Amino acid sequence: METNKSYQKYVREGGIHFVPVWRILGFSGANLAGNLYLGITMIMSFYLNGYVGMAVVLASSLSTILRLWDGITDPIIGFVVDRTGNRFGKTRFCLVLGGVILFINSFLMFNVTDRLPEGGIIRPTFFIVFSLLFYVGYTFLNISMHVGNVCLTNDPAQRPILSIIGTTLVRIMRAAMQMVVASLAVKYGSMMSAQLFHEYWLIVAVSATICIVIAYISIAPKDIPYFNETKSQKTGDKAKLSDYLTILKSNRPLRMMIVANTTDKLAVTCKTSAITLILYGIVAGNYKLSGGWTMYTTVIGLIMMIVGVGAIGRKFGLRRAMQIGSAGAIVFDAIAVLLWLFGDPKTLNLPGYVNGYGEAFTGFTVFTVLIFLASVLGNGFAMISSSSVLPMIADVNDYEASVSGKFVPGMVGTVFSFIDKLISAFGPTVVGIGFAIIGFGDKFPDLNTPYSFTLLIFALVFYYGFAILGNVCNLIAMKFYDLTPEKMKEVEKTVANMREAE
Repeated sequence: METNKSYQKYVREGGIHFVPVWRILGFSGANLAGNLYLGITMIMSFYLNGYVGMAVVLASSLSTILRLWDGITDPIIGFVVDRTGNRFGKTRFCLVLGGVILFINSFLMFNVTDRLPEGGIIRPTFFIVFSLLFYVGYTFLNISMHVGNVCLTNDPAQRPILSIIGTTLVRIMRAAMQMVVASLAVKYGSMMSAQLFHEYWLIVAVSATICIVIAYISIAPKDIPYFNETKSQKTGDKAKLSDYLTILKSNRPLRMMIVANTTDKLAVTCKTSAITLILYGIVAGNYKLSGGWTMYTTVIGLIMMIVGVGAIGRKFGLRRAMQIGSAGAIVFDAIAVLLWLFGDPKTLNLPGYVNGYGEAFTGFTVFTVLIFLASVLGNGFAMISSSSVLPMIADVNDYEASVSGKFVPGMVGTVFSFIDKLISAFGPTVVGIGFAIIGFGDKFPDLNTPYSFTLLIFALVFYYGFAILGNVCNLIAMKFYDLTPEKMKEVEKTVANMREAE
């Protein structure tokens, strides 16, 4: 083993390699950028309904079709990245290409479509074409996270930090962006406002670009062949398309992660902005409150996640962290459902807001206190579970290398995301069909839609019900996930021997 290479300062005994924590923080910008762009697609149905001329079911179905397309492109691009990416740096190659494609196509989608002639097929065709290209860019950015997390660090003390930092920043960003969306909806009087999408796109695109630049700088010294390939790959044993079937067949930890994550992602995609609008804008009576509520509940949830993943994950392993997180989320989500059903949601309020009756905040009501406790605890446990996924996928990549002799993080990550997206893609369609069944086939509920018990039940099923189902699946999957801390020590020693260049 050579000892005079610059990368040796990142290598320890036992096959362990690491980075300074600031690089982990900086590289989380890739995850942050991906979630920023994903966020604008979560409210895309309003744009499709208002400006592209699609009815509710068709608008929701297009979201499903685009997500399926996103999944189909994953294995193709993952294979290309693993075959050719090291010429440029696998992670940096994906960051740059993904960032450029996303910036250009999202601009065309949300700033040009509504200015085209109305009627006919011009707007729908234009939007669909550039949406397909948008998701190609998202695939590249998504792969950058899977590849980068593998070469960034395999230190068992640091991999949970990947998730802690990444989840913390993403949750804060989501809460902040929910406040932005709610404020823009109030500012322009509707979610179906072209000006809302123009302004929101600018905020997203500029923020995401800054995050990608920071991630590029942070990953640079680790994004090299030494951390991306084994000896056999250096001598010509490159990735093959047939490896996809081998990976899926032989890698049980990967299959268990797919089961856990796909059900969770299905729940997330069912929790659309239209569902949030019903719960807070119609049932609670003040949609603007949703932004502040998300920020308040997120902060405490993040503290729980940091303790859960940091303490439980580092001491007992990531599997145990996911089990505890999933079990806790089931309990408190069920309590939240009962509170929405039997409490008075219109009394929900926070300092600086008015409640559903139009009354200014004068003190915390019983409903506010109870739903706050259920929300922060449920959200916190859910964060413990969801934030375990990224470091677990990095472990699965190392396990695959130890078994097959190949580092193929692009392929492992994309077979994971392909099935994930294939299943979760149907979330918006299921929501759209549900809206049609309850009488909203042509237009989504908006801020002026009157309250009904049917809307309440509908919102609770998609906001909490699917999340509970996903966490039950997590508990089942983790019974068969065997990458314990002891097992991972063996894996890293094996991989270290394979990584040697001479």
